[in-house]
Amino acid sequence: MTNFSNLPEQLRQILESLHTLFPEVLLSTSFLLMILIDLFFHQDLKNQKKIVKNTENAHQIIFLFCMITLLIVLNQIAQQFYVPSEAFLFGKMLILDAKAILFKFLIILSAIFMLGHIYVTKKVFVAEFYPLLISMVVGLCLMTMSVNLLMIYLSIEIVSVSSYILTTIDKTRKSTEAGLKYILFGATASAVMLYGMSLLYGMTGTLDIASPDFTRGISQIDGVASTVAIVLTISGFLFKVSASPFHVWTPDVYESAPTPVVAFFSVAPKIAGFLVAIRFYFAVPNNLQTITAVLAMASITFGNFSALWQNNAKRLLAYSTIAHSGFMLIGLVTMSQLGVTSVVFYLIVTLFTNLVAFLLIDLVEQLTINNEQLSIHNHQSNGKPITNHQQERLPSLIASFKGLGRLNPFYGVMMLIVMVSLAGIPPTAGFFAKLNIFSALWETYQSTNQPILLWLFIFGLMNTAIALFFYLKIPFYLFFKEPLENQEFELNSTQYFLAIILVLPILILFFKADWLMELISYL
Repeated sequence: MTNFSNLPEQLRQILESLHTLFPEVLLSTSFLLMILIDLFFHQDLKNQKKIVKNTENAHQIIFLFCMITLLIVLNQIAQQFYVPSEAFLFGKMLILDAKAILFKFLIILSAIFMLGHIYVTKKVFVAEFYPLLISMVVGLCLMTMSVNLLMIYLSIEIVSVSSYILTTIDKTRKSTEAGLKYILFGATASAVMLYGMSLLYGMTGTLDIASPDFTRGISQIDGVASTVAIVLTISGFLFKVSASPFHVWTPDVYESAPTPVVAFFSVAPKIAGFLVAIRFYFAVPNNLQTITAVLAMASITFGNFSALWQNNAKRLLAYSTIAHSGFMLIGLVTMSQLGVTSVVFYLIVTLFTNLVAFLLIDLVEQLTINNEQLSIHNHQSNGKPITNHQQERLPSLIASFKGLGRLNPFYGVMMLIVMVSLAGIPPTAGFFAKLNIFSALWETYQSTNQPILLWLFIFGLMNTAIALFFYLKIPFYLFFKEPLENQEFELNSTQYFLAIILVLPILILFFKADWLMELISYL
């Protein structure tokens, strides 16, 4: 028989939780309203001209509505910083603490910058794009607050399903192929993760990773069995952060999906995924140093060495993100306060660096698409007409950057700053991002004397040096190659403004890195 004695108290807790989750409730409401707006603009259309006009109007209104919603939500989340203590929501399914608030702020900020990317590049998407974006943002925000295995799984699936559709939103052959690969690998990672979670539930009798019963239950199980269940579970986290061995989908998706979407994919899921991983790592009693160190070395090495052979800028950055995920995994290897702080610092620097990198690449893509020498149908390549497959690949080729730094020195300098930051060279924030990670690793090695940590330290430094060869490839083409004859390359004021806004933190955080590190240390 169901016990209703605690029903009033449970209802009160739900209402209080809904009030605390006002940003997510607002996002969910806007999701429904945007769908209704799209339906309203497509009613009773009898001619093609009216269809085109109404589609454009719907895009503009939904875009503005989406931007206003995200700005309001950003303000609401910023106000939650003043909440003095953490709060469990919905019967300890979620937790709202300083970490969740900061990471939700970063996710909303990245979504706003992505919309800015769409605005300055004048890209037009179908109206369904924006509700899908909002649904993905809701899933990411729930991921940052999830402390229940079931809630973690559901929020990851919300993000995954939205990601699959956004990947194929352009409906091109390549994006469809990449979307299918994404779904297949995503389904595999999801199934493996769910199996691991079921094993953990069987071992502990609880889904709440913040509960002492969860830690106690795992500690009472055979170490090998519990470690297998934990490794199966973290496979889903590795998939979201593009870490090895669940990284295979990344290059195809990054190359084929719309560039603003790729920019968002490169930062937001990683922000949420690493917070889930941090919470989970601190909840389990098993020593995962060796396993995580091997995963980190595999991600760094595979990402960097694969990037060396790329001639496509978006695929190059895809392998770069795999390597960066490996560097951030080093913070989880240390399991120290400095390690966690370094991961958060690294994520914030990566947010600005990746967003501006894909924006600058997209501007060159537009130039290439509009360039008559590459877009005319009778263009010859090796004496043969260019195929549709080749035309799809042309806009992102690194060769497209030839001489653009000479034609537009300011653009060239901004791209140079971005690539130098990705490589981890001063005077950029990327230098301190890697320095903090390696400092945390060396500190942990000195206290534990684990040989695997020393090997990881050496591997990381060697790969940082190797990365210089491909990160400086684009600047080399920008400044040391001759531009095409009669080619022009100018940006408008809005494009300059957004690029400068994103580049400035990369420079400021080099000189004032202690400001951000001090803020993060209070989490």
